[in-house]
Amino acid sequence: MLLLCLSDIHGEGAGIAGILERCPGVGLVVLAGDLTHLGGAAEAARVVEPLLAAGMRVVAVPGNMDNPDVLGWLEERGLSLHGRGVTIGGIGFFGLGGSNPTPFGTPFEVGDPDARSLLDAAWPAVASARCRVLVSHAPPHGTRLDRGPALLHVGSSVVRAFLESHDVALCLCGHIHEAGGRQDTVGAASCVNIGAFKSGRYALVSVEPDESLPADGPSRPPRITISWRNR
Repeated sequence: MLLLCLSDIHGEGAGIAGILERCPGVGLVVLAGDLTHLGGAAEAARVVEPLLAAGMRVVAVPGNMDNPDVLGWLEERGLSLHGRGVTIGGIGFFGLGGSNPTPFGTPFEVGDPDARSLLDAAWPAVASARCRVLVSHAPPHGTRLDRGPALLHVGSSVVRAFLESHDVALCLCGHIHEAGGRQDTVGAASCVNIGAFKSGRYALVSVEPDESLPADGPSRPPRITISWRNR
């Protein structure tokens, strides 16, 4: 399956639908948070609706710069992965929105106990999938993906611990603009900071589960190919 992956749009979604014309074969659009810049449902709708109007299937988590009603709108439209999971084409997608607490008191921050509970709640829905993809706005802590302007690691320790203890093939994240376009590995998971669409970055990610085994048999790592793009 070919994924069009976008993060940190911050309300500047002009041209998103046009990207689809340059990326034939996209089967799913993944939005990894910060759809708005301190905005609400109406701003999120302006970003997402053109993708839906183009006939695309979309899954998303809110980011820390999205007001809480963005999550409500995503849930109403059946798009949210925050604390939820869904299997599409044999791939289990589940998610964690917002971010671990920041010094700035942004609108959607999630403490560690709640983050753990949300991931635990989502896991059963995808546990039997051929492979699993975590969509987390915040990157895992202590990686190449979470070093901010002062080069400090500011990602989520809960996300890291979850990846270390679960069979996840891919983690798609954003949040830290300075680390956009970087990759790392935690546990079995290839981890990707998609980069900020506000700055023109996005990614195409191909995930090909191993189809040689029965669906209820042991899993093998999928083939994952990442192509970085600039709009």
